[in-house]
Amino acid sequence: MEPEDTIDYNIRKTWYNITKLYNRTANEYMASMALGMIILNIDITEGTPSTQLGPNMGMEATSLSRSLNKLEESAVIIRKPDPKDKRKTVIHLTPLGMEWRIVAKEVVVNFNNTIFEHFEKEEMDTFFAILKKINKIIDETK
Repeated sequence: MEPEDTIDYNIRKTWYNITKLYNRTANEYMASMALGMIILNIDITEGTPSTQLGPNMGMEATSLSRSLNKLEESAVIIRKPDPKDKRKTVIHLTPLGMEWRIVAKEVVVNFNNTIFEHFEKEEMDTFFAILKKINKIIDETK
């Protein structure tokens, strides 16, 4: 079997191309797509517990911690103690973080709209159904 004929090769190649596309914009603001994705996963009103961000994004704790430190140093986020449980930290966006979030969301929405324009709804429904099924199979084989 050739690499081009495998599922993982095609998913990885597509994700690599999406990352390059997102990073072109992210480099102007927040340095990387990963930081933009973190910003998009922070609840804009309540904030998000730091322990919830990693699992939501599929990031390891050490990578997430480094990224959060970078965002905090750039004044994009602030960490506050959870009012219900002082052992936890809640991540909140600063005004600058809200600006960066608008940019990141616009890039993601524009990309999705561009892709949706090139496919019929049924094709996209099939695409998402296949991805969900692949993830279910992977989860069941853990």
